[in-house]
Amino acid sequence: MKQRNRLQDPIAAVPVITLLLCLAALFAPESTTASPSEEHGEQHGEHEEVTGKNGGRLFEDGDLEVELLLFERGGTPEFRAWILENGKALSNAGDARLAVELTRLDGKVERFDFLPADGYWFAKGAVEEPHSFEVDVLLSRNEERAAWHYESFEGRVEVSSEMAAKVGIKTEVAGPGEISQSLTLYGDTALAHGSLSHVRARFPGPIKSVAVEIGDRVRKGQKLAEVESNDSLQVYPITSPIDGLVIDKQASSGEYSGERELFTIANYDQLWAELRLFPSQRAQVARGQTVTLSADGQQVETQIANLVPGTPGQPFVLARAPIDNRKLNWPPDLMLEGKVLVDRVRVPLLVENRALQPLRDSMVVFIKVGDNYEARPLQLGRSDGRVTEVLDGLELGQRYVTANSYLIKADIEKSGAAHAH
Repeated sequence: MKQRNRLQDPIAAVPVITLLLCLAALFAPESTTASPSEEHGEQHGEHEEVTGKNGGRLFEDGDLEVELLLFERGGTPEFRAWILENGKALSNAGDARLAVELTRLDGKVERFDFLPADGYWFAKGAVEEPHSFEVDVLLSRNEERAAWHYESFEGRVEVSSEMAAKVGIKTEVAGPGEISQSLTLYGDTALAHGSLSHVRARFPGPIKSVAVEIGDRVRKGQKLAEVESNDSLQVYPITSPIDGLVIDKQASSGEYSGERELFTIANYDQLWAELRLFPSQRAQVARGQTVTLSADGQQVETQIANLVPGTPGQPFVLARAPIDNRKLNWPPDLMLEGKVLVDRVRVPLLVENRALQPLRDSMVVFIKVGDNYEARPLQLGRSDGRVTEVLDGLELGQRYVTANSYLIKADIEKSGAAHAH
């Protein structure tokens, strides 16, 4: 059989990522050197594709022409084609066989066979996103064959491993995992029982000396002041009954102690979270459940210790959880958000939330094959704020970008490769 010559018709090669150039430009002198993306645009001008009268890509081989168009009908992308001989539609379409093979970034090949219709040829099956692939157009007619090849990439960039390491791009393998389902409650911090002490003189009399000031941290048994008893005329110490902080002082040397409060000591090392739990939420919360508390830009994980009635007349109970406050330094009466873990669901495929980026009209992740990165539009399911279930658009075992995924998005948008058929 006679073999027709192969026509190469590449579109633009994908640019190498230029992320560090932005930082370098802040410190470098002005230059007229074009960026890699700009240089690529100039080079691609030498290989302009030929467009047919129907708006598709046109291929020619002798007296034969094939025009190929990715047509979206009712939101479903599919291929259409027109086959001409000497400028006219084939007189006997039954003599021709037309197929298109798409090779994805991961090496997967999809084949579309065409059938004649009224005035054009159509391929059976939808062309799934992303529309980024190498394309082989295969035409056979009687004993003659023609083949054309081109690249149609979108949402794809090439990044060397050295550059990826410099800018902190990291990846993980997509796989199964757990989605935590939580209930959000709100409340306040409160002092633990026994953490506040009001100190008085045991035997009234003149205050002989004062050893502490407001703001001083004291230990249990530490001397706060000395008082001379009116009854015995003996001087005795007033000591702190707890470890804590002096938050109030009403004692000065030479004053009469009387029976009033001289010092107030508070221990903030242990607080309680008191979260409001309304009747519609009550069935989901029980003692022992894990709760993550957030306030003042800090988080701590603890467990629900008990459920107690709230303020009389209020339609809620309080879910109380202890807080180790030694590193947090939260004050009492601080407003809190608490996420109570109510269930864990095992899902077959999930991604980290930091990997997700908005691109065009979809949320995407960027898969990595070799030094190439490509956007994958996703259909998402449940999320717990840390990870999100993937229903469609990503396959088990594919490697995707986690850390600094926004850098890949920025380079794709800069290169103009976000969406182009």
